[in-house]
Amino acid sequence: MPFGRNLAPGMLHRHDSHNQAVARISWSIAERSIGVVTGEVGAGKTVSVRTCLDTLDPSKYTVVYIPNPMIGVRGIHEEIVNAFDQAPAHLGSRLTVQTARPCCPSARNADAPPSSSTARPT
Repeated sequence: MPFGRNLAPGMLHRHDSHNQAVARISWSIAERSIGVVTGEVGAGKTVSVRTCLDTLDPSKYTVVYIPNPMIGVRGIHEEIVNAFDQAPAHLGSRLTVQTARPCCPSARNADAPPSSSTARPT
């Protein structure tokens, strides 16, 4: 083989499909949304994702890599929670909330009781 699989993304040929994939992945990151990358074997999925990940500041972003999507929804949630050094909740509904906390700023305090300054007697 002339080269290994771990080439830096900048060393690879960029074509229109690659540029489109990078733009879409970058949009997902900017919008703080979940993105799914699919395609045929050898289409450049990994290269496109690595190109985007190389531009991220590791102090601001945590990348959760799930190589096997066959682990199911619960498994995916557990992987996300584990990536943030937490023990996954046993109840599915709590696990879903727990998964959202590190990913979505608005969900971080979603299950916290209201503070005394916001709770007013009627």
